[in-house]
Amino acid sequence: MSTIFVTGGSGFIGAALLPALSAAGHRTIALARSDRAADRVAALGALPVRADLSGQDALAHAMAGCDAVIHAAARMHGGRPADFHRDNVAGTRSLLAAARSAGVRRFVHLGAAGCLVGGRRPILDADESWPLRQPRYSPYLTTKTISDQEVRRANAPGFTTCVIRPGWVWGDGDPMFEQIAAAALDGKMVLIDGGRHPVVTSHRDNTIRGVLAALDHGAGGEAYYVFDDETSTIGEFLTALLRTRELPPPARGIPYPLARVAANTMEFIHRLLLRPGEPPITRLLVEFNGRPFVITDRKARTELGYRPVTTRAEGLARMRAVAPRS
Repeated sequence: MSTIFVTGGSGFIGAALLPALSAAGHRTIALARSDRAADRVAALGALPVRADLSGQDALAHAMAGCDAVIHAAARMHGGRPADFHRDNVAGTRSLLAAARSAGVRRFVHLGAAGCLVGGRRPILDADESWPLRQPRYSPYLTTKTISDQEVRRANAPGFTTCVIRPGWVWGDGDPMFEQIAAAALDGKMVLIDGGRHPVVTSHRDNTIRGVLAALDHGAGGEAYYVFDDETSTIGEFLTALLRTRELPPPARGIPYPLARVAANTMEFIHRLLLRPGEPPITRLLVEFNGRPFVITDRKARTELGYRPVTTRAEGLARMRAVAPRS
């Protein structure tokens, strides 16, 4: 039995990752930054450890005797650029240092395929050889790119590090889908270029399958994309998600060039008026939804033996089964 130290165990992915690790025969220890998170990971079968990513000594103490670390925690929304850097970059560095100090031998980092966004080149049949970007309009992607690079550079004899990069992670219980459903109900959802651009998706189960495969077979200093078998356009995928709540597909559309102008304007006004949160349309949303986003996961299938375990139809059926009844 291996002992795995997990961050992000109370989140959308982590809440399914912990039971999956237990089912695979591993003992799990989960970082918890609050009492609520500690209760949640304990209910999922992990031993909670109250600590913060900045507390390197406390982390190293908690990792004593662990065989591997899975780093699934990240700041995705809200906060200043400095907050993203503290949580996603400095936090990852601290975790890497603590793992080395504790004698941990393997470190698997949950990255993001979205880190390819931000270049002029259309993302078509991309793979791990393509450079990651640091778009100035997205502190999330910028800091995820830096942390991805930090993890791969940390690889050393006796300390194997690798990165799993899922696409659009989805599934039942996804908090992001609640925002999508709310926007659809309010009639505020807009499709850029009619939603015609292709996109890669990664059901939560398939993302976790990639993490488990990397835990067993990931090569040091390498990154691996992992996706669903099915491909579709953004419009088709959004429509399928909304149907699980019996919501109509988005009816409004906006051309990509106009969407870019609108996003720049809205973000400027948002900053000028010091409004909290994000405006209804952002440059990141425009770039992700208004251009092709097609990446291959051949490397993971060949080197890790990765295969998706949940189909699109199965994932949608589960979402329908847990949908609120009116």
